[in-house]
Amino acid sequence: MAGRDAAMNDAGAATGGPGEGSAGGGPLAGIRVIDFSIAMAGPTCSLLLADFGADVIKVERPARELTRSWGTHYHGPNKEFSGLFLALNRNKRGMALDLKDPSDLEVVEELIKTADVVLENFRPGVADRLGFGYRRARELNPRIVYCSISGFGQNGPLRDRPGLDMLLQAYCGHLSVTGEEGRPSVRIGHSAIDLLTGTHAAYGIVLALRERDRTGVGQLVDTSLYEGAIQLMTHYIAVCSGSGEVPGKSGPFFAFSSPYGVFNARDREFFMGAADNRMYRSLCELIGRPDLIDDERYKTNADRIEHRAELHEQIMPVFATKDAQEWVDLMTEVNIPASLVANVAEVIEQPQAQARDMIVHTGVENVYSAGLPIKLDRTPGSIRRRAPSPGEHNEEILAELRASRDGIGSRPGAAS
Repeated sequence: MAGRDAAMNDAGAATGGPGEGSAGGGPLAGIRVIDFSIAMAGPTCSLLLADFGADVIKVERPARELTRSWGTHYHGPNKEFSGLFLALNRNKRGMALDLKDPSDLEVVEELIKTADVVLENFRPGVADRLGFGYRRARELNPRIVYCSISGFGQNGPLRDRPGLDMLLQAYCGHLSVTGEEGRPSVRIGHSAIDLLTGTHAAYGIVLALRERDRTGVGQLVDTSLYEGAIQLMTHYIAVCSGSGEVPGKSGPFFAFSSPYGVFNARDREFFMGAADNRMYRSLCELIGRPDLIDDERYKTNADRIEHRAELHEQIMPVFATKDAQEWVDLMTEVNIPASLVANVAEVIEQPQAQARDMIVHTGVENVYSAGLPIKLDRTPGSIRRRAPSPGEHNEEILAELRASRDGIGSRPGAAS
């Protein structure tokens, strides 16, 4: 991992001191975000903004953000970082404020006056009760773009329900199509709904900022885990409504194509997807079963889906005769998509990940995280600092607020 460490040192991720990188270069340089969010969806949103230059100020309770203690391994001199926290909070500055303390609420109002964006993921109404909901923020700063992430959105019969990734997987049908038929439902391994919702929020914020460029007025951005979960089910919804059939579990196979999924080779699992008739013919020739090409049961994709079990009985014994990497290489040669089922340790070491700068050092111990998924050739994002310790930048940011209030200067990187 020496190459990745060197690249990170050049970027200053682990070494940036106070004031460095608070509003680095990139298309969002000069945009200040006050981030009250916790857990995963909100921090994913502010991470995407911070990576492209926004000055994100992460406000935590003095008792610390709950994801600092998620998992079983903790890092840093005071064990203040979980791996998850490090992964989602780079490039941010940290403040510790008691949002129920009147003096700290005054600081919050000063922050909002200097901000372009407020991000929160409280239950609907909580920010209003604390004193910095959208209406109050708009009074303090008419240009503010205020993003609220919630479990089910700001209206509707479930608006007051809490939102958790797996809860939404259950409520929006994900669990009903994940796992094997006849067996208990299986959670999607990663927190796909949280991460997609954070991406939706970042997209909504950028849209609102773009519109503000024209009108000079901010607006409310309202998104939720529910919207993200429903969007991920859109093709299932189309199939169900169009056919009247309720989709079920398809295990390691893709419900809409066959043969397509995870298969067992001699030594380990691999993925193979013969997604059209050309690929299917190539597969049959590759495995020495040309007789399957003209078999009436497998002539079209729809036929192969209907007779999936019978087709698998024909091809699976052949796959068991070679190692997975052999099959992957052979299929790749004839343009059939194929891959080993890589574990996380293997993903970290993939040459493609290094070529695309997608495994980066967090700046703490030996912990790595995912890099920037969007590449811009003229105004790229950058990694400028590690995730903040609790309250690490209180004094720095308070000094900026005093300077701004006294007319001595403006915040670093502020848009003119």
